Amino acid sequence: MTNFNSLNARPIGDISEEHVHRITDFLNNLLANEYALFTKTLNYHWNVTGPRFHSMHNFLEDQYKSLLTIMDDVAERVRVVGETPISTVSSLKNAMDITETNGERLSANDMLKDLFETHLMIQTSMKNLVKDESLFTDDPGTEDFLVGLLQTHEEMSWMIKSHLV
Repeated sequence: MTNFNSLNARPIGDISEEHVHRITDFLNNLLANEYALFTKTLNYHWNVTGPRFHSMHNFLEDQYKSLLTIMDDVAERVRVVGETPISTVSSLKNAMDITETNGERLSANDMLKDLFETHLMIQTSMKNLVKDESLFTDDPGTEDFLVGLLQTHEEMSWMIKSHLV
């Protein structure tokens, strides 16, 4: 029989309130940065021109679709931790560290360079957080989630870099 008090408990159990807040703050910032990267990628998908139009258009579509899945996963991880993800455009804009870029006048290579650098920025923030082993002592699920997400961003940035070489 389920105890109703346990239904109101944090789903991951023993994690401290301090760690819940630090993890949630990071995940919401990450969610905002993923949203910014998604928007940049979609912007570039819409505005890419030139001799590589077709291949770049399709490549960027695959990228923004992956980022949409990532955003959903990050928001769901915030819920797993027991908090609420930010979910309005204004709250996402206020929480993001990534600068918007207008793709109207950028070359395909400039678009790719910008996306590559943005992926690296997100990777660096995840690496810095995961280094804090004490934060994940009672929350190995979030640590594992972030390591997997880091690997996804590494692969996505490798694919972008391959288009630049």
